[in-house]
Amino acid sequence: MAFRLRRVVWPSLLTLIVFASSASCERESEANPPGHFPFAYVQVGCGPADGPALEFYFTLKQGKCGKYEEPFILISINENLPKSAPQNYSIRSGRSVVLASRCLRPGRCEAATSGTLHLSKFSEGKGASGEYELHFQDGSVEKGSFDATWCVARLICG
Repeated sequence: MAFRLRRVVWPSLLTLIVFASSASCERESEANPPGHFPFAYVQVGCGPADGPALEFYFTLKQGKCGKYEEPFILISINENLPKSAPQNYSIRSGRSVVLASRCLRPGRCEAATSGTLHLSKFSEGKGASGEYELHFQDGSVEKGSFDATWCVARLICG
């Protein structure tokens, strides 16, 4: 009888331990989401109507101006470009004044459904600093503060 009991109890106990440890791993990964994007760049770009825009790139890896590898976040101000700071911008789905997207893999980007960009400092040709918060369809949020390096990229709009 004791032998049969061991054959049933040990596998059941082992299964319970495996489930408990996998559940704690899931909770741990939810409690510690991936870090924000530590490198920030700002450059002049082209808006949706081929007018001037201001593009902010937030990356995980340090990049060369104009050449950013995934994963990255892009926020593009297409109207009312800043001349000084502080300045606040709202990101809303269906409006092209400010657009934002998250590109986690090459060729795979998703648009933010809402969010904000706050510029606490802005100096054209020098850089910008501030904070951003972006909301996505899957319920995830990307947010962080930044001190962006100004990049000069060769650009022809139109």
